[in-house]
Amino acid sequence: IGIANDGDADRIVVITPAGYLGENRFFAATYDALLEKDSGPAVRTVSTTFLIDRVAEAHGERVIETAVGFKWVADAMGEHDALMGGEESGGFSIRGHVREKDGVLMALLACAIEAEEPYDERIERLEAEHGGIVADKVSLDCPDSEKARVLDDLEDEIPDAVAGVPVERTVTVDGFKLLCEDGSWLLVRPSGTEPKLRVYAEASTAARVEAVLDAGR
Repeated sequence: IGIANDGDADRIVVITPAGYLGENRFFAATYDALLEKDSGPAVRTVSTTFLIDRVAEAHGERVIETAVGFKWVADAMGEHDALMGGEESGGFSIRGHVREKDGVLMALLACAIEAEEPYDERIERLEAEHGGIVADKVSLDCPDSEKARVLDDLEDEIPDAVAGVPVERTVTVDGFKLLCEDGSWLLVRPSGTEPKLRVYAEASTAARVEAVLDAGR
C-alpha cells in the first residue's frame, strides 16, 4: 500500500493496488478490522459515510454522530469510550491513544491491518455485505457574515424530496442533513475555515450522487 500524510501529519490517505481507497472506505475497513479483536462504538462526523453505521450494526455496536471538526469527535470518543473516531477529511484516532487525529499512528495501523488482510479484499467483502458507497462534495461561495442568515433561510426551504426521492428525516447536528428513502443523503453546512458553504452527498451510484449534489446547489 501507499500512504501519504499532510504537512503536520495528522491526516492520512491510503493507496492500494486497486487505487485510491478514500477516507470513508479506509475508516469503515479499519473499524471493521479493529472489531475483530476488540469492541466499542465508533464516532463519526455528520459528513462521514453511513458505511460506518452498517459495519457497527453487523458487529452489534453503535455509532455516535457529531458536528464536523475533530474536537467534537474527541469529546464523543471520551464520553462513549469509543474504539475509533474519525472524519471523511482524513483525521482518525483510536482508543488508548491521545484523542487527536494522528496520521502517523494510522499509517502504522494501516500497515498492520494490510498485513493480515489486504484492504482491497476487506472492502470488497464489506461492500458485498453492506452495499457500495459513492460520496462527493462541492463548495459554494458564502461570506462569513452571511452564513447565519443563509442557514436561517434554508430552514424554511427544506424540501420534501431530493432529486425525486422523498426525505425521511432531517438531521441538524451541523447544518442540514437530509436522509432520503433510498439511503442517499444530502448535507449542507457552513465551512468553519473558509467563506463557503459545503455541500456533501452520498449514495449507491455516482449518478445519484451527482443528482443529489445538483439539488444541494
